[in-house]
Amino acid sequence: MTKQKSTTIHDIADALGINSSTVSRALNDHPKVSEKTKKKVREMATQLNYRPNVLASNLRTSRSGTIGVIVPFISRYFFSTVIAGIEEEAHKAGYNVLISQSKDRLELEKKNIKTMMDSRVEGILISPALEGTDGQHIQEALDHGVPVFFFDRYHEGIETTKVLMNDRSTAKALGQHLLQEGGTHFLLLTGQMDSSIYRDRAAGIKDALESTGRDWATQVTSQKIPLTVEGGIEAVENSLKKGEVFDVVYAMNDLAAIGAVQALLKAGKKIPEDYMVVGFSNEPTSELIHPSITTVNQSAWTMGKTVTRKLVEQLKDKELSVASETTILKSELVIRTSSSKRNLER
Repeated sequence: MTKQKSTTIHDIADALGINSSTVSRALNDHPKVSEKTKKKVREMATQLNYRPNVLASNLRTSRSGTIGVIVPFISRYFFSTVIAGIEEEAHKAGYNVLISQSKDRLELEKKNIKTMMDSRVEGILISPALEGTDGQHIQEALDHGVPVFFFDRYHEGIETTKVLMNDRSTAKALGQHLLQEGGTHFLLLTGQMDSSIYRDRAAGIKDALESTGRDWATQVTSQKIPLTVEGGIEAVENSLKKGEVFDVVYAMNDLAAIGAVQALLKAGKKIPEDYMVVGFSNEPTSELIHPSITTVNQSAWTMGKTVTRKLVEQLKDKELSVASETTILKSELVIRTSSSKRNLER
C-alpha cells in the first residue's frame, strides 16, 4: 500500500499560483498579507487537507513545546498521580509532555536525560533514582540552560526549584499515633537511606520517640529492603525467625506494608492485636486488603500541578536565572484497622 504524500505549503502555492512565502505568511496571519489572500490560502489548505509541521516550526524557533518528566516507576500509584497533575497543567499551558522512567537506576536516568536533551525539551521535571547520589548529569543539563526541577526527591547541592512533601512531620505524627495505641518496639522497613524521603520518614519516628522520652537505640530495629511486597514478606519472616522483639512494623511504603501483613497472618499473628502495621503513600490496595492498612496520603496530584506551574513560569521568562526555591506540601494520616488497637477495647 502506497503511503499518501502530505500536503505542503508548496502544493497550496502551486494550486493558487502564488509563491510559498506568501502562503506561509498567510497561514501565520501576517499583517502584510491581505485578508482576501489569507481567506483563499486557508480555503485551499482545508481543501487539500494541509496540516502544519509543528516539529519543523518549533525547530526553526528553537522551541520544542515539550517538557520532559522522569519518574522512578510509572506504574506506582503515587507517580502516576503526579504525572496526571503534570499533564493537566502542562497541556493547559500549551506544552506536550515526554515521560520516561529510571526504574531507580542511575545509568538509565542518565540515558533519559540525554534523550530529552537530544529531543530539545524546554525543561525537565525529575524525581531522582535511588541508585547513587551522582547528580552531575542533572547539573550539566542546568549548565546548558535547561531548567531541571525536582519533585518528591532531590539531590543535595544542586541549586534549583524543589517541590517536596512534609514527610518528616507526618512521620512524627504517625509515630505518635502508634505510641498512643500502645506500640513499644518498632521494626522499620526502610529503603535506600541515601534518599531524602526515607531519611525523613525515619527521622519522624525518632522525633516521636524522643518527644515522649523513649530510646531509639533500644526500641527500634531497622532493615534496609527492596520496598516491594516480596521485600516486606521476607523481612518480617526473617525477624520472626530471629525472635526479634517488635510489636509495630513501620514500612516506608504501602507495598512493603502489604507484604508485612501477609507474613504476619501466615505466621498466625493477629493484626492489630499482636502487631500493628503501617505504610506510606496510600496505594489503593492498602484500603482494599484485610485488615486495611494505616498509611499517609500524599498530595501527589497537587505536587504534579505545582512543580509544572513553577517550570512554566520559568520558561515564560527566559531572562530569569533558574529559580531555586523549595515548596513543602502537606500530607495527612489515614488511620485504618491495622493500627487501631484501642478501638478493639470499645
